[in-house]
Amino acid sequence: MGAIAKASGEVARSGSAPKFADLVRQVSPQLQSVMPKGFKAERLAQMAIGAYKQTPKLAECSVPSILSCCLQCASLGLEPSVVDGLGRAYILPYKNRKTGQMEAQFILGKNGMVELVQRSGKLRSLRTQCVYEGDEFDYWEDESGVHYSYRPNLDAPHGKEHMRLVYLSAQLLDGGLVFLAMSKSEVDGVMGRSKAANSGPWQTDYEAMAEKTVLRRAFNRGMLPRSVEVAHGVANDEATPVMVDEDGFEVFGHVAGSAPAQDVKDVPAEGGEA
Repeated sequence: MGAIAKASGEVARSGSAPKFADLVRQVSPQLQSVMPKGFKAERLAQMAIGAYKQTPKLAECSVPSILSCCLQCASLGLEPSVVDGLGRAYILPYKNRKTGQMEAQFILGKNGMVELVQRSGKLRSLRTQCVYEGDEFDYWEDESGVHYSYRPNLDAPHGKEHMRLVYLSAQLLDGGLVFLAMSKSEVDGVMGRSKAANSGPWQTDYEAMAEKTVLRRAFNRGMLPRSVEVAHGVANDEATPVMVDEDGFEVFGHVAGSAPAQDVKDVPAEGGEA
């Protein structure tokens, strides 16, 4: 059994409901093996505790689901937005309709999606843009390829209610052009199928999530450079990741069952500051 799974079993056999901070500290030394170079386990522990404290509803979620989301962030080298404010990843609570229990889910943010795609090193440029009522926009395809024209109206009102569509344009290093557009109704359809449609970034950062949605569609259609790292991030987007260690065992499958963690009011969120 892998080291992480062993630590998980020890916590489960303790027979008590440990504090979230204790669980993070118990497994943090083993997390280094799945993190990119330069991302330290100690930093992950503080990041996870900070996210937990800043999102009170996570206290209602199962401990394994929270830790799995934190490990997903670590494996991708993306910190939750509640910690760094960069909109790269989110850890949000939702109710599992099948089990009736609260679980944490990992949501890949627009900036996180952009960063993962750019890590391929195969892009010359990448742009996503929302188009609003009053903007001039057109795109067409002929024998020479795809073309588009966009001229924003800076005086026109912006915001979710005025958005018409969102598009992606990317230039590849080999000279290829990638273009994809989605109507607002298509974006709203994706949002409606999301477990986080009524909370989180879909409500606070709708336009950024619209841009992420066209990015994800382009990736799923094979239009953007693919890598194992990006595929893993997209596959676990808006889900509770099932993380396995180097021996194929579930990392957090046995941590304190499904019981919520205790409060962490006495634990500093960042750098030892209360």
